[in-house]
Amino acid sequence: MATLTETRKPMRISPGFLAWMALIGVLITIGLISAINVFWNGLAVTNMYNAVPWGLWITIDLSAIALGAGAFTLSAIVYLFGLKRFQPIVRLAVYVGFIGYSAALLTLVMDIGRPDRFWHPWVYWNIHSVLWEITWCITIYLTIMVMEFLPVITENKFFDRMPWTREVAHVLHKAAPFFALLGLGISLLHQSSLGATYGIVKSRPIWFKPSMPIMFILSAVAAGPALTITVATIVQWVTGKRLISQDILRTIARFSGFGLLAYGYIKFWDLAAVTYYGRMPSVSQALNTLNQQTPYNFAFWVGEVLVGIVIPAILFLTPRFNRNPALLALGGIMATIGIIINRWDTTVSGLFVPLSYSPGTQYVLPPGTYFPNLTEFGVGIGIIGYALLMITLGVKFLPLFSNGEHD
Repeated sequence: MATLTETRKPMRISPGFLAWMALIGVLITIGLISAINVFWNGLAVTNMYNAVPWGLWITIDLSAIALGAGAFTLSAIVYLFGLKRFQPIVRLAVYVGFIGYSAALLTLVMDIGRPDRFWHPWVYWNIHSVLWEITWCITIYLTIMVMEFLPVITENKFFDRMPWTREVAHVLHKAAPFFALLGLGISLLHQSSLGATYGIVKSRPIWFKPSMPIMFILSAVAAGPALTITVATIVQWVTGKRLISQDILRTIARFSGFGLLAYGYIKFWDLAAVTYYGRMPSVSQALNTLNQQTPYNFAFWVGEVLVGIVIPAILFLTPRFNRNPALLALGGIMATIGIIINRWDTTVSGLFVPLSYSPGTQYVLPPGTYFPNLTEFGVGIGIIGYALLMITLGVKFLPLFSNGEHD
């Protein structure tokens, strides 16, 4: 009979993996040093101020939440619409969604100024605040994703010594359709409310429009699965295994492509109605201010429209291109970049434009200016390091694909 030491295989760690983990360690160290600086000295060490109180961190927060939308989209497709052929990618989608939402919460802890009061929205209710509703929805949805993913975690060999965890996981797995339904509702609530946060602010004419919630939902539903495709493709390249059939990835890519077209359609009519046909002097003045003092025009047409919508839609919907895994991954990366630029253009560029009115103020406010400093970039680098660490550990130790194949 073979002994335990004879049957257990030592874990092989390649030099490339060590170098990759060292790089992640450097990123996280930079983030921790920057975070300590913010915690010790407050938000005064950033370039944010009263006129532009939201900056790089809110852009990361909104982008991470949007890019995590593949979790509720693909879960709904499998558990609510019964399309079981997409089952192999659901685990990865939920895991990527969890990373996105947890990264968003880490960013918010840095941004709120008083991280020791992070619990206030759950105790002191402000039912008239959109941000209060968003806080509740994001917290609930993050909890839902943890419940969805716990059965996957218990499949690790570490839990062989605790069989009761597998029984609990089995019960949670049976509740997957319920979690998918609840997650879909909660996700649609906060994705739309993130857009409504801007769309209801009348004193910001460049934001004030009813299409903001719709565009936030459509952009998230389109870009979230696209990012999942990219992650799945990269994981297959790294592991050297075909974990998900190319047919499934192509179908999801087509879904994202049509989602991008719908998002682009709404964006086009929003631009035409608000800018050219609306003839609102405050909106025209706001756009003139942005075009004169920021690269908003270039970022919008090149970053959001061309890179973020047109090219990915072509790659996802053209059979000649979507048969190529590398082009699918490229399309996902470009859609991701487009979302990030859109969230920046919405948040920061909108704050560059002065308020159309300010109670108690008798003079015209000057346009705002902002660019992140090293501390803000350091925190952002740390958040990226956290995301890379989580996906690396997940690929290394968890069965992220339902066929059980993982490295």
